[in-house]
Amino acid sequence: MKKLVKFSMMICLAASLCACEDEKKTEETPYFGVEAKYLTQTFEREADIKYVTVKTNQAFTATSSGTWCTPEVLGDKTADNLKISVTALDDVSPRTATITVSCQGFESAVITVTQNGIAATFSVTPREPANIEGSGGDLTFTVTANSAWSYSISENGSWLAEKEKTAVSLVLTARENVGNSTRSAALQFFLTDHPSQSQEITVSQSAFQPQLTVTPPAVQNIVKSGGDATFTIEANTAWSYSISGNGSWLAEKEKTAASFTLTAANNDLWGGRSAVITISLTDYPEYTHSYAVKQSGAADMLDVLFNTDGTADDVSPMANTVEWKNYNNPLSVAYDDTYKRNIVTFNPSSNGQSPGADNASYYSINYQNNAEFQSKLADGHTFECLVKFDVNYAETAQGYETKFFSSHEGGGTGFIISNTGGADPNGIAFLPNIPATEGGNSRWIWANSARKPDGQSYYHLVGVWNQTEKKAYLYINGTLAKEIAADGFYRPAQLNPRWVAIGGDAGSNQIQNTFQGKIVIARIYDSPLTASDAQTLYNEINPNPAP
Repeated sequence: MKKLVKFSMMICLAASLCACEDEKKTEETPYFGVEAKYLTQTFEREADIKYVTVKTNQAFTATSSGTWCTPEVLGDKTADNLKISVTALDDVSPRTATITVSCQGFESAVITVTQNGIAATFSVTPREPANIEGSGGDLTFTVTANSAWSYSISENGSWLAEKEKTAVSLVLTARENVGNSTRSAALQFFLTDHPSQSQEITVSQSAFQPQLTVTPPAVQNIVKSGGDATFTIEANTAWSYSISGNGSWLAEKEKTAASFTLTAANNDLWGGRSAVITISLTDYPEYTHSYAVKQSGAADMLDVLFNTDGTADDVSPMANTVEWKNYNNPLSVAYDDTYKRNIVTFNPSSNGQSPGADNASYYSINYQNNAEFQSKLADGHTFECLVKFDVNYAETAQGYETKFFSSHEGGGTGFIISNTGGADPNGIAFLPNIPATEGGNSRWIWANSARKPDGQSYYHLVGVWNQTEKKAYLYINGTLAKEIAADGFYRPAQLNPRWVAIGGDAGSNQIQNTFQGKIVIARIYDSPLTASDAQTLYNEINPNPAP
């Protein structure tokens, strides 16, 4: 009985003690807090977990401002009772979120969570780009970066401009460097959010050296029936062309960045015609090439056009070589607005002399080995010339011979002014050599006029030998000045002087009977032209035609 009572008392005591303990627990003061060392949490870029101790005797909650950062309350623990999980970060820039820990009746605690990004990678190539040509051009950079990037150009780089920018490249274009020295500018590439990640590159541009090459480099000849002349241009900057002289007969057919083509219609004129084509760099007019474009006319044996550099060309279908014999007292060539063509001026030491090659400049057309040329002369021919004499024969008689377009010497043909021969000394004459019979003695046929040059006027001369009619004719300014019988056969010049001289007479390998004055036209026709033809020729060249 005593034992039972004793056990009962113990139970009562225990019950009493338990009741006191529950009462004591119920009466404990609530608390809530997060130590300062837990309020900042830093993670690296990989997915990870960290634990935080929230000291409290109350229930609490936790919420995150970022989906990549997840809090979880572990309610059965008094330490490390808040679990923070982060996902992996594949960006260079770090990210931040806040976790708000809340307990009823208490001010919330805020935990700042920061996660570092991946290491920045950044490179630009080429690091040392080649010089840009002075004419300008593009420069391409390749950019390798795992974050947004940008660039800047130094103040002295206004000659550079952005042409294209993508996520992985940059193309800059440079204007033409018109200065006379190399220029440079600095480029700064950098990560937008990490400006310390940068790379500086120097870009240079050479001084511009203009270049202009034109093909073909020589005269362009177009046949009488018309055709094209094409010029191919190699230039490192903009170019243009112009047509000067009497070039209205040329029209542009096509023009591209590297060539242009001019076209000419049929030439209805008796004589050939020419124009000067000038190609130049638009911004560098001192870089210029000039070319003559020439078209044949009706003159089928010889049609000489003079160039301002002193050279001359035959634009007839025979395309004879016109050799410029440039010795002392040189000739000169200049464009004339009156006749719309180049005119050659001969300036030998004296008029009508035979000083040889040392003191006269002239032109030579050799036909010694040209059987076709000789044959065409032999069956009848016409010489045409537009000439001005510097000597006044009208006022003062001259006691010498002068020739300006001829091939005399033991035969031959051409023009002459002589103090002897014919009825009118010092008059303009056409002088072919005609044997009386084949193989017989030769004789000069003086188609001599009474027209004595006045030293100021231009004279249009047409000299004709008509084998069929057996006559020689001289027309001056479209009017018949002399008609004379010329029966027999044409006798060519001796072998060595078989060349046509312009500026004198063909001697044995040298000039003779020199001429002081100007020549505009020097043509030879295979056919003996008519009076109507002579008038047409004069009308064509006459700057002041009758109304």
